[in-house]
Amino acid sequence: MPPVADNQYRITSMGFSGSGITFSGLASGVDTETIIGRILQLERRPIQRFQLDRVRLQTQQAALSQYKSLVTSLRSAASELNNGATFNLMSGTSSKSDVASITAGPNSAPGIYSLAVSKLAQAHKIATAAQSTPTEALGLSGKFLVNGKSVEVTASDSLTAIATKINAAGAGVIASIIDGGQGNAYLTLTTTSTGSAQAIALSDVDGSGALSALGLVSGAAAIRKPITNGAQGIGFADGSTPVGVLLGASVPAGDVVVNGVAVNIDFDTDSLSSIAAKINGAGAGATASVVTESIGGSTVYKLQITGASTPSFVDANGILENLGILQRGYGNELLAAQDAHFSIDGINLTSATNTVTTAIPGATITLHKANDSSPETTTITLQRDSTAIRGKLESLASAYNAIIDYLATTASFDKESLESGPLFGNSTVNILQSSMFSNLLFQPPGLSGNYRNLLALGVDFDSSGRMTIDSAKFEAALGTHLNEVRSLFVESGIIEDSEISFLNATGRTKASGIAGYEVIITQLATLGSFTSNTDFTSPTTEQETLTFNGSLFGNTQYQITMDAGKTLDDVIAQINADNRLKDLVTASKDGDRLVITSKRHGTPGGFTVKSNLEPGSDNTGIGTEEVSVVGLNVEGTINGEPASGLGQTLTGNIGNANTEGLAIQVSGGALGSRGTLIYSKGVATMLQRTLDDALDFVNGSLNAGVNALDAQMTGIDDNIKRLEEALTRKEESLRRRFLAMEQAISRLQAQTAQLGSLLANMQQQR
Repeated sequence: MPPVADNQYRITSMGFSGSGITFSGLASGVDTETIIGRILQLERRPIQRFQLDRVRLQTQQAALSQYKSLVTSLRSAASELNNGATFNLMSGTSSKSDVASITAGPNSAPGIYSLAVSKLAQAHKIATAAQSTPTEALGLSGKFLVNGKSVEVTASDSLTAIATKINAAGAGVIASIIDGGQGNAYLTLTTTSTGSAQAIALSDVDGSGALSALGLVSGAAAIRKPITNGAQGIGFADGSTPVGVLLGASVPAGDVVVNGVAVNIDFDTDSLSSIAAKINGAGAGATASVVTESIGGSTVYKLQITGASTPSFVDANGILENLGILQRGYGNELLAAQDAHFSIDGINLTSATNTVTTAIPGATITLHKANDSSPETTTITLQRDSTAIRGKLESLASAYNAIIDYLATTASFDKESLESGPLFGNSTVNILQSSMFSNLLFQPPGLSGNYRNLLALGVDFDSSGRMTIDSAKFEAALGTHLNEVRSLFVESGIIEDSEISFLNATGRTKASGIAGYEVIITQLATLGSFTSNTDFTSPTTEQETLTFNGSLFGNTQYQITMDAGKTLDDVIAQINADNRLKDLVTASKDGDRLVITSKRHGTPGGFTVKSNLEPGSDNTGIGTEEVSVVGLNVEGTINGEPASGLGQTLTGNIGNANTEGLAIQVSGGALGSRGTLIYSKGVATMLQRTLDDALDFVNGSLNAGVNALDAQMTGIDDNIKRLEEALTRKEESLRRRFLAMEQAISRLQAQTAQLGSLLANMQQQR
């Protein structure tokens, strides 16, 4: 055996080091690296199996997520058919689209109408007199009003500069420049809205005569907006602020003469309300009031003066012009403010715009062409849009077939190769698919007529399970039995009582069958109402603020302020015109007492109200103590089972065997038995609720399936991590053991060498 080098031990000790450099079997000649590698390779097989399982689960999860996406699309299509409005889809046509067009809404009814258009609504357009150029200084100075907005001009202003100032005022007009060359420059004003009521109101504020100098006005003043036996002014932001503040201009005080009686008005101190009070107190035989109107979502306040006959006015200082009661003639009127004039089936109608939404309920007519002497005519037709309704069913079929096509590959099994798709045998998918198919073949109990299932409508399924539609058969059913088709798809509740209507139900509500559910009413819902205890006989002498609150107002305080000079009728009008209050309460009177009534029944319509004034004959009489007002909720039973009332809605209680979640509206009628409600669940209703349950984020089976796979993969990841850590420890242990072996062999080899050397020396000595 050859001698061993002195550094043999040190070299061998490098076989296990943090550097990753190893020398295998330097002492023993054994390939320890190969041995360790093969041992670890065998130990790694469980990890490889886990990794394969993870890939399989990941593929299943991706497939299930895609399936969930397809189910979501089907749910959307089902919800469209589970909507009664879907079966009200209408289409509108005009025989002469250049005369008028029509858009049908879901609530419009079939019909054929003859339309004749004599005038189109048009915006008011006026112009100045001809000026030298658009940019030359005009040498005019002063203030004037455009629709109540103050515009101040200076001597250095040109037509262009004045146009810029008018546009910046936000007066509801567009100021433009027309340059026809030297001596033919014009400024035009065009209203942003059409209709005769939108005629431009122009008046000088300071007597400078700037409007006359521009040629925008000329001649004597006349009533700008006549109303029955009177006149109405322009709109202001409120009725209690001095008019001069609202105008942004100081206007000289002066007298106006109403029916021969002088009334002094000072815009620096007088509001619309105080002006009305002055006119009412002057004994002129005229009644002035402040009325409100909602324009563009905002409330505006207008002075209105009426009498037994139209009052006469003298306005030497232009005060009534500034209020919009009077208006001088227009110097250069290019287009008069005009309403549309038309007739439908011989009935004459007008509209402030060319878009008419009220003439035919649920439909919008747009007027395009008119002739005053020989009206333009067209025939308008509204009819059921069977194509659009069929399209909803086709969307359902398309969404369902997309699922069938997807499962044809992802849930398949090849008998020859024994390979299966990632969703093959998936219980979540199998159960849901079975439920879907059952829903589509569902025959709702309680239906009558020929159309009790989808097969009767021309819906079928081919050999691969895909949905097919016989379009002709379906449209024929729509044309002759629309209500039956609607009841087949949409859940319905039918009762002969016209004052009871079905609202909705839940997945826990059971179909009644033809026997129906008896409805018994023991209490009708009422509107909460409050009547003042004090007669309101004199106009208000000071400002009064009413504060409302309660459930009707979302438990949020709301205030309305009435200015001094208001009568009981004025207060009623202001409450009923208020942007917020008009939708929540109704004001009326009982003799000389104010009555405020909620517009919602029962506890949802409850409200409180109080005033900042103690009760008196010159105010609402509500008083400073908060008054609580609430109506009664409806009470009764459905199918003999308890039900809860909220306003006019009666709902079957949770836990009821049959009627849980069944909601009806009771709008009136007698107490006692009101007949039977036949409740049936439509095909689309059943399908949508099945899919809603499957897609529910918390308890849905599809989300649970995706989450379960995710949990399994997380468990596999944990197992792989644990095994990898164990392998690392085993590798370290093996390397330590082989290193110890090499070190031991190395020591033995060294000892052997030493013994051999000792023996050789002993032999030499002999």
